[in-house]
Amino acid sequence: MEQEKIGKFIAENRKAKGLTQIEFAEKLGVSNKSVSRWETGKNMPDVSLFLPLCELLGISVNELIIGERISTEESKKADEVIVETIKTSNKKLRTLHILLYVVVVLVNAVFTIVVPLTATPSDAMAVPLMAIIGGALSALLLSILNIKPVWKFIFIPISAIELLIGSAIYCSDIFDYGLQYATIIAFIESAIFLLAMGIEKIIKISIYLT
Repeated sequence: MEQEKIGKFIAENRKAKGLTQIEFAEKLGVSNKSVSRWETGKNMPDVSLFLPLCELLGISVNELIIGERISTEESKKADEVIVETIKTSNKKLRTLHILLYVVVVLVNAVFTIVVPLTATPSDAMAVPLMAIIGGALSALLLSILNIKPVWKFIFIPISAIELLIGSAIYCSDIFDYGLQYATIIAFIESAIFLLAMGIEKIIKISIYLT
C-alpha cells in the first residue's frame, strides 16, 4: 500500500466533509496527531478503524486501501468481502478482549480474596504485599489489552471491591480497622495501576515520535 497516496486521499475526503483534523480524530476516538501522521503517510490507521473511518468519509474500504475513488462492480463486490472479513475479525478480537478482561479480574481476585482466605495472623505483612503485587500484575495485563480507557478505569472500583471482601475476610477477626486497611491498600493498588497506565502512555508516545 502507498501510504502517502492513502494519506492524501484521507485528507482530501476529510476536507470535503468539512472536518478539521481535531473533529475527525474525536469522531474516531484517536488523537489529532494520529490523523496528521496518517495524512502525511507516516502511519496507517489501525485495521479496526477502517470501517468507521470509511463511513465518516463516505468511501469504501477498497478505495481507502488503493487511495483513490473506484466505481467498478467487481471492486464493490470485493469491498463487501473485505468489510465482512474486518467485521468478523473485530468481533473475534472484542470477544478475546472480554475474556482476557475477565481473566485479569480473576487474577486480581486471587491476590486480594483467595490469599486472605488462606492466610494466618502471622501473615499480616504478606497479605497487603500480595494485594499490591496483584494490582501491579493486573495493571500489566490490562496495559497489553487494546481496550477503551474507560474499561481500564472501571477495573479500579472492581479491584477496590475485591480488596474490601479480602479485608473483611482477613481483618475482621484480627483488626478493628478492616475498612481503613482496605482503603489504604486500594489507594496504593490504584496508584500503581494508574502509574502503569501512565508508563504505557509514555511508551506509546515515544514509539509515536520515533
